[in-house]
Amino acid sequence: MGPGRYQGGGGDRALNTLDIALLALKRSERWIESAKRGLSDSRWDDAVYSAQMCSEHAAKAVLISLGIDFPKQHDVSDVFVTLKDRRDLPSDFRGKVEDMVEKLASLAAERALAGYGFEEGIGVEYFEKVAPDAIEDAEFILQHCRKFVIEVFGVEKELS
Repeated sequence: MGPGRYQGGGGDRALNTLDIALLALKRSERWIESAKRGLSDSRWDDAVYSAQMCSEHAAKAVLISLGIDFPKQHDVSDVFVTLKDRRDLPSDFRGKVEDMVEKLASLAAERALAGYGFEEGIGVEYFEKVAPDAIEDAEFILQHCRKFVIEVFGVEKELS
C-alpha cells in the first residue's frame, strides 16, 4: 500500500497522499486541543464544533492515505464504513470502524447544531451535556486513525 500523488494548489511541490494525510492528522490534533479549551472555558458549542472537526480530519486522513475519494462534506461516515470489509487493512482497525462510523455521524449532526442551532433557538446550554461526550468520541476516532496511519505507513516520527 503506497501513497499516491497529489498536486496541490497551495504550493509549488507535488504532495503525496501520505503527506496530506499527515497534515490532516496534525490538524486533527489541534482541533481536539481547541475542543478541550472550549470545554474548560464553558464554550460548549465551540467544544462540540471542534471535536467534530477533529474526528472529520482524522477520518479523512485515513481515507486520503489510502487514496480513497470522499465527498467534500463534513460527514464521511458513508465512505468510511467501507473500510470494515477491507481485508488488506489491520483487523484491529477494521474492528473499530463501525464504532467510528457511528461516532462520526453523530458528531456531524451535533456539529450542525453547534454551528447553526441558534437558528432553531438552541442556546449554548444545550451543549454543556453534549460536549464531554463529543470530545471523548473525537479522541477515540483520532486515536484509532492515528494508530492506523502510523502502523500501516510507519510514520510515527513524523507525528511526534
